Amino acid sequence: MDQLEIKASLLQQELFELFRLQLKKDFEVSGCDTEFTEQLPVIFEQLREVISTQLKKMEKSSASKLPELLYRIDLSERQVKRFSEEHPGEIWEDLLAELIIKRILQKVILKKTYGKK
Repeated sequence: MDQLEIKASLLQQELFELFRLQLKKDFEVSGCDTEFTEQLPVIFEQLREVISTQLKKMEKSSASKLPELLYRIDLSERQVKRFSEEHPGEIWEDLLAELIIKRILQKVILKKTYGKK
Protein backbone atom coordinates (compact mmCIF):
# COMPACT_ATOMS: atom_id res chain seq x y z
CA MET A 1 0.00 0.00 0.00
CA ASP A 2 1.65 3.23 -1.12
CA GLN A 3 1.00 6.74 0.18
CA LEU A 4 -1.45 7.56 -2.61
CA GLU A 5 -3.60 4.55 -1.70
CA ILE A 6 -3.35 5.42 1.98
CA LYS A 7 -4.43 9.00 1.36
CA ALA A 8 -7.40 7.88 -0.76
CA SER A 9 -8.48 5.34 1.87
CA LEU A 10 -8.29 7.86 4.70
CA LEU A 11 -10.59 10.21 2.82
CA GLN A 12 -13.35 7.59 2.75
CA GLN A 13 -15.44 8.46 5.79
CA GLU A 14 -16.46 4.90 6.68
CA LEU A 15 -12.92 3.54 6.32
CA PHE A 16 -11.49 6.41 8.34
CA GLU A 17 -13.92 5.81 11.19
CA LEU A 18 -13.08 2.09 11.20
CA PHE A 19 -9.39 3.04 11.14
CA ARG A 20 -9.83 5.40 14.08
CA LEU A 21 -11.68 2.77 16.12
CA GLN A 22 -9.05 0.11 15.38
CA LEU A 23 -6.21 2.50 16.25
CA LYS A 24 -7.92 3.33 19.53
CA LYS A 25 -8.49 -0.35 20.31
CA ASP A 26 -4.87 -1.31 19.55
CA PHE A 27 -3.47 1.49 21.70
CA GLU A 28 -5.97 0.79 24.49
CA VAL A 29 -5.30 -2.96 24.65
CA SER A 30 -1.57 -2.18 24.79
CA GLY A 31 -2.12 0.03 27.82
CA CYS A 32 -1.41 3.26 25.95
CA ASP A 33 -3.22 6.60 26.06
CA THR A 34 -6.07 6.81 23.55
CA GLU A 35 -7.31 10.35 24.10
CA PHE A 36 -5.53 11.50 20.93
CA THR A 37 -7.74 9.22 18.80
CA GLU A 38 -10.87 11.29 19.39
CA GLN A 39 -9.93 14.14 17.03
CA LEU A 40 -7.72 12.61 14.35
CA PRO A 41 -7.10 14.50 11.11
CA VAL A 42 -7.89 12.68 7.85
CA ILE A 43 -4.92 14.22 6.05
CA PHE A 44 -2.15 11.60 5.96
CA GLU A 45 0.76 13.91 6.86
CA GLN A 46 -1.14 15.40 9.79
CA LEU A 47 -2.27 11.98 10.97
CA ARG A 48 1.29 10.68 10.81
CA GLU A 49 2.45 13.66 12.87
CA VAL A 50 -0.21 13.06 15.55
CA ILE A 51 0.73 9.39 15.87
CA SER A 52 4.45 10.22 15.77
CA THR A 53 3.98 12.71 18.62
CA GLN A 54 2.12 10.06 20.60
CA LEU A 55 4.96 7.58 20.04
CA LYS A 56 7.49 10.16 21.27
CA LYS A 57 5.42 10.70 24.43
CA MET A 58 5.19 6.95 24.91
CA GLU A 59 8.97 6.56 24.62
CA LYS A 60 9.52 9.16 27.34
CA SER A 61 6.91 7.85 29.77
CA SER A 62 6.66 4.11 29.16
CA ALA A 63 8.88 2.75 26.41
CA SER A 64 8.09 -0.79 27.54
CA LYS A 65 4.62 -0.47 26.01
CA LEU A 66 5.96 0.06 22.49
CA PRO A 67 6.82 -3.61 21.78
CA GLU A 68 3.38 -4.61 23.06
CA LEU A 69 1.74 -2.03 20.78
CA LEU A 70 3.71 -3.21 17.75
CA TYR A 71 2.80 -6.81 18.53
CA ARG A 72 -0.87 -5.85 18.85
CA ILE A 73 -0.81 -3.98 15.55
CA ASP A 74 1.08 -6.90 13.99
CA LEU A 75 4.29 -5.13 12.99
CA SER A 76 7.41 -7.23 13.26
CA GLU A 77 10.84 -5.96 14.22
CA ARG A 78 12.04 -7.06 10.79
CA GLN A 79 9.37 -4.98 9.01
CA VAL A 80 10.28 -1.92 11.05
CA LYS A 81 13.99 -2.42 10.42
CA ARG A 82 13.53 -2.94 6.66
CA PHE A 83 11.31 0.15 6.31
CA SER A 84 13.82 2.16 8.30
CA GLU A 85 16.65 1.01 6.02
CA GLU A 86 14.59 1.93 2.94
CA HIS A 87 14.13 5.47 4.30
CA PRO A 88 17.50 6.55 5.73
CA GLY A 89 17.61 9.93 7.41
CA GLU A 90 13.91 9.92 8.28
CA ILE A 91 12.75 10.48 11.84
CA TRP A 92 12.20 7.09 13.45
CA GLU A 93 8.83 7.93 15.03
CA ASP A 94 7.54 9.26 11.68
CA LEU A 95 8.53 6.01 9.98
CA LEU A 96 6.90 3.96 12.70
CA ALA A 97 3.74 6.10 12.55
CA GLU A 98 3.54 5.51 8.79
CA LEU A 99 3.89 1.76 9.27
CA ILE A 100 1.18 1.83 11.94
CA ILE A 101 -1.18 3.71 9.63
CA LYS A 102 -0.52 1.27 6.77
CA ARG A 103 -0.99 -1.83 8.89
CA ILE A 104 -4.15 -0.67 10.61
CA LEU A 105 -5.65 0.36 7.27
CA GLN A 106 -4.81 -3.08 5.89
CA LYS A 107 -6.51 -4.73 8.85
CA VAL A 108 -9.60 -2.55 8.47
CA ILE A 109 -9.87 -3.12 4.72
CA LEU A 110 -9.45 -6.89 5.13
CA LYS A 111 -12.11 -7.02 7.85
CA LYS A 112 -14.47 -4.91 5.76
CA THR A 113 -13.89 -6.97 2.61
CA TYR A 114 -13.87 -10.46 4.07
CA GLY A 115 -15.66 -10.02 7.39
CA LYS A 116 -19.13 -11.27 8.27
CA LYS A 117 -21.89 -9.67 6.31
